[in-house]
Amino acid sequence: MRARLILPFFICALLFCAPLAGCFGDEQEKGKNSAIDFIVYYDTTSGVIEEVMQNNQQVSENGVDVSFDFSYTKSSEGNMLTFYYIPGDGSSTIENNAAENGEITYTYLTHGLFDAAIGAIDDKGNEYFENITIRIDKKITWSEGSTATPDTMNIETTPDCDCGAPEQIKIESTITNPQNGGAGIPFGGQSVTVTWRLLNSTDAVATESAPEQVGDGQDANWAHNQYFIEPGTWKLEVDVTAEGDGDENVNVDHLVTIAYVSDESAPNPMDPLPPEE
Repeated sequence: MRARLILPFFICALLFCAPLAGCFGDEQEKGKNSAIDFIVYYDTTSGVIEEVMQNNQQVSENGVDVSFDFSYTKSSEGNMLTFYYIPGDGSSTIENNAAENGEITYTYLTHGLFDAAIGAIDDKGNEYFENITIRIDKKITWSEGSTATPDTMNIETTPDCDCGAPEQIKIESTITNPQNGGAGIPFGGQSVTVTWRLLNSTDAVATESAPEQVGDGQDANWAHNQYFIEPGTWKLEVDVTAEGDGDENVNVDHLVTIAYVSDESAPNPMDPLPPEE
């Protein structure tokens, strides 16, 4: 008899607690029970690294800055002690003394879809943190001038994080056959036949363009979006064959973007201040 009385009560208790369990679990996971009032503003959670390569040598590289303003974060139990940012790219955690600096800026120099975190600790040991996702793509401007045998462009698709491979490689390429003929020049320039080829990380041909003839003083373009990217070193090759005797020099310009799926967290910009009356 006693068991019969306990069982209905136990079932009712479960039904009552079930809707709340998820909420309590989420609050504990996100630190909602902390004494810290966590307010952080950030304008961006994505960006594009820009690298310039000339004749297979790096000329410049611009990283992506992400900034976080913690200055509005407070604690009901004490003073703020530390603000921190975990980039998710293998770099060490960045920590600021909360009394001295309420802003953290980090520069990404590698591409990936990074699982990052922002957090705060007060002088009573209370801590609050939130996970955010940062998406960093990479754009490479690659050029080679006056060559009959263009170099191979290596495209490193391995992300610098424990995350998935890029969603795609975007290629925009132009081959220019500079004009060599003209008045007063006894030997005019030649036409060339150009073929583009993209090799995957195992050196298998992922795609290849149809051969295209480029006359003296003309150019040809190839655009391609490659999906289903596995990590590793991909290669972009260009074959140039002169139509006549000897070689014909061309200029090569590649614009390659390594792009990830747009799964970054939404920014949290500060609302603009109302105009003064």
